[in-house]
Amino acid sequence: MRERIQRYLRPREGWLSLGLLFVMLLSLGWSVQRAEWFDQLDFLVPVALWAVVVGALLGLTRLSVVAVLPLSGLVGAGVVLWTVGGEYFTDLGQAARLMALRGEAINFTRIVLDAGYPPQVSPYAVGLGVLMWVTAFIAAYAIYRHHRVIDAILLVGATLVANMSATFADLFGYIVLFSLAALLLWLRTALITREESWRLRRVTENVDVHNSMMRSGVTFIAGSIALAWILTTVAVAAPLTGVLSNLDGAWTDLRDSVGGIFGGITNQDSRIPGTTFGSSFAVRGRWVSSDTAVMTVASKRPYYLRTITYDTYTGHGWSRTSGPSRNVAPGDRIFPAYTPERPQTADAFALETVTVQIQQNLGRNIFTPGYPTAAFLPVVVQEPGGKPLLGGLESGVALDAGKGYQITAAISNATEAMLAGAGTVYPPDVAAMYLDTSGVTDRTRERARSLVAGAADPFHMAKALAAYLQGARFHYSTIASVPADPNRDLVDFFLFDPKGQTGYCEYFATAMAVMARVVGLPARVAVGYAPGERVSTGVYQYRERNAHAWAEIYFPGYGWQIFEATKSLPPVVRLAGSGVVPPVNTPVGGVGLGPFDEGADPGSISSLPSFQPVSGGFKPGEKPPVDSARNGNTLVVIAIVGLLAMVMAWRLARLRRRFRFLAPGDRQWQRLAFAGDRAGVARSPSETIYEYAGWLEEQLPSQRGEIRQIADGKVWQSYSGRSISAEAIARLERAWGRLQLPLVWLAIRRRVASFVPGRGRG
Repeated sequence: MRERIQRYLRPREGWLSLGLLFVMLLSLGWSVQRAEWFDQLDFLVPVALWAVVVGALLGLTRLSVVAVLPLSGLVGAGVVLWTVGGEYFTDLGQAARLMALRGEAINFTRIVLDAGYPPQVSPYAVGLGVLMWVTAFIAAYAIYRHHRVIDAILLVGATLVANMSATFADLFGYIVLFSLAALLLWLRTALITREESWRLRRVTENVDVHNSMMRSGVTFIAGSIALAWILTTVAVAAPLTGVLSNLDGAWTDLRDSVGGIFGGITNQDSRIPGTTFGSSFAVRGRWVSSDTAVMTVASKRPYYLRTITYDTYTGHGWSRTSGPSRNVAPGDRIFPAYTPERPQTADAFALETVTVQIQQNLGRNIFTPGYPTAAFLPVVVQEPGGKPLLGGLESGVALDAGKGYQITAAISNATEAMLAGAGTVYPPDVAAMYLDTSGVTDRTRERARSLVAGAADPFHMAKALAAYLQGARFHYSTIASVPADPNRDLVDFFLFDPKGQTGYCEYFATAMAVMARVVGLPARVAVGYAPGERVSTGVYQYRERNAHAWAEIYFPGYGWQIFEATKSLPPVVRLAGSGVVPPVNTPVGGVGLGPFDEGADPGSISSLPSFQPVSGGFKPGEKPPVDSARNGNTLVVIAIVGLLAMVMAWRLARLRRRFRFLAPGDRQWQRLAFAGDRAGVARSPSETIYEYAGWLEEQLPSQRGEIRQIADGKVWQSYSGRSISAEAIARLERAWGRLQLPLVWLAIRRRVASFVPGRGRG
């Protein structure tokens, strides 16, 4: 009984370790709160506190893990439900809070299964609470049951980094706090292990040594954190920034794979909000928008701004065929070689550089009008199916609010006469990707063909389809029905079902693209923003309510042309032109610049007075600011290396002064003992000179003679009462000279071996 009480009162790691672990978890909880995934996150800190206490107490018991896990689960479920219910349903009693949480969880699940965006927030809170409980409990249990501090640090650190990578919010201060607590916890555990080693070897514990090690460790930790903070202010931190940037794709894939689960997360700093544009979408029956400003655009006139295009109709939505991505440097051509999407006539296009200034984070999506030729920031081009087609544009750097980018695009001015004479000789890549009609019902095919029966060319066929969808038969609403049968085709439901014929942009764009394909027109659905509102000359405001989906039809020589079919927006107006314009020669497989050659010309530049490029970007005509960043990095690295060299030289000088005035026999022995201590094992006070020398001889058998010679010199110096001859001193110096390099390798070998369990002094 007494031993059990002692185990709780004075655990091996001590209760200070529990406090340091709690500080680590505080930094995690505060970072999640700072990310503001949703409102009301105060429950995270008490959940972490309870989990740490329970984990430590169960870790100190002798219960097996078979009993510990159910106990932890029961206590954790109670704590999470109690804290979340108390924060979200303050006016209810305990039992009523549980019923309210249960009701919201059921409704949340039902909406997600129905492919909708759930408005309930408490299920997200419960999920975060469970994650915090599991993380904190496992960390505390690993420390107090298995004495595995590194595992606890890695677990909490990985969760903290995951939270950092999923948001654009500045969380660097929290990882500094975490690092400080984690390093102090690791240092404390290392001292405890060293003390146990001393006791096993019957070394008298010296409080001054313990305090000295603690002071040195704290100084090292503070210096390391300060250095890390300095490095993050310059481009030396670019590798870490690149790693976090590369995680954007992972979060995007997660969002796309789980659909509406993240639909209730409206935080715009998040990399996985349910309202951003992804590589696929399903029509869910509800369109959410607001008047929140998202970006200001300087351009000649208001444009449709596209970010992603979809080529595969799924029967209830659209997806982009997976394919390789390609990095493009700022200012370089987005498509330097052949693409069938490139315009082939200068008469129908004009180059313009538009300026986009971000007001609200929208992930890494790049928005562009027309056919983009060059972007003045690092971009990633998504090519569906590995073909030279534009499936989407993403930024290679973070798009922070307050800054922006400039992009040059070929804006179409094609007349009706030009598009009417474009012909139907479609490039093979376009025909393969954008003419598929799998799953389309027979009556949809019949309706589409009947609508274009009087049209003489592809342009008038597309115009007839768009006019039909904007007619009196259909109605616009942000809340609409979806097929009750998940296997039923959405377009068939929208066109013919009595509950259909009402919807928002995704319904109209889908029906337009599918019917266009039925009559032989290559079609795709694009998403981005419809034209914004004019706020001043050449400046347009885009808001969340401008988020839009529309259909685009391909015309040989003229690329993709917008056909607006949504009832709430006016149709795209084009000049009529005159006569019949003959088809444009469209080369296949070659660069085929033709009379339209964008070259390096940014065209007319529409800019904003306050525009500042994002990191890695620049304005047309400016030189990329790369050299200055590299020079800054070089100076910082040189300064750090110089400082380290000065510290090492100072310490070496101190060591030399320390041994300089010793007697010859003592000097070489003290050097040998100091090197042995640096190798990981100091001489025990209970060991004689020859016992310690014997252990060193076992580690360095090829240097037995030199070690024995120095030990003999120490014994002679200490006990003979006579001075050492000059010849003997020279022999000791030569012996020490031959020992220096082997002792360095011994230190390295033992440091490496210390990471392998069960290896120590033998």
